[in-house]
Amino acid sequence: MNKLTKILMSALCIAAIGSSMVALGGCGSKKESITVSGSSSVTPIMEKLAAEYEKTHDVRITVNMSSSGAGISDTQNGLNDFGMSSRELKSSETGVKGYTLCMDGIALIVNKDCSVTDVSKTDVKALYESGTAIPDTTITAAIGRDASSGTRTAFDELLKIENGYATSVATLAETGNVIEAIQGSTNSIGYISYGSLQSTVKAVSLDGVACTVENIMNNTYALQRPFVIVLKENGTLSAAAQGFYDYIMSAEAQTVITGAGYISVK
Repeated sequence: MNKLTKILMSALCIAAIGSSMVALGGCGSKKESITVSGSSSVTPIMEKLAAEYEKTHDVRITVNMSSSGAGISDTQNGLNDFGMSSRELKSSETGVKGYTLCMDGIALIVNKDCSVTDVSKTDVKALYESGTAIPDTTITAAIGRDASSGTRTAFDELLKIENGYATSVATLAETGNVIEAIQGSTNSIGYISYGSLQSTVKAVSLDGVACTVENIMNNTYALQRPFVIVLKENGTLSAAAQGFYDYIMSAEAQTVITGAGYISVK
């Protein structure tokens, strides 16, 4: 084999190796990324919708749990593809627009060993506003959410709590924190998303009406609110984010939503 032939063969080998590396790089191409952030109440259903969508689409969806206020702020500042809120948007929250994903109730919860099964709006309001124990019950303490929570905003508006909570009310950052606190106390009441109810706590009726899907749908249960998807006003979603948004707002996604215990708006 002469010197020229050796050079040609070496060049061909290098070219072949390069082609193989390009092909391998194509096989391992990075998935398109979608980021959703906000309400800890909306997070569980959003995670279910994301998992279902990823089964048939080559995308990676990250759901960051925080609060409704943080999700709205993230959208305003371009830090997500879209946000999650467990309440309607406020007039002061400019530069964004909201679209209802589904409806949800706000369940009043107590420890499983608590004997209380029903409370009144008047007594619950007095407990949160002034720390007054609920008469003829063992409930002497209240657990709520912090100021950035959409669940708190909706709860306060529905109960007409206008001047904040009594200093004795513990305010926590996330739904899971409230559940854990109620599990550890037999004399406290708290509130969480109906869709986040677990067998580790007990939901009580409000003025004789149980927090059920049926009672939320027929408007007899007083504490209910929308789950809202937050988009940047006049903004444009990426093709990947638009595809996921179209899915979660479609009739197809309602099977996942209703299966998880939330109330369809379709």
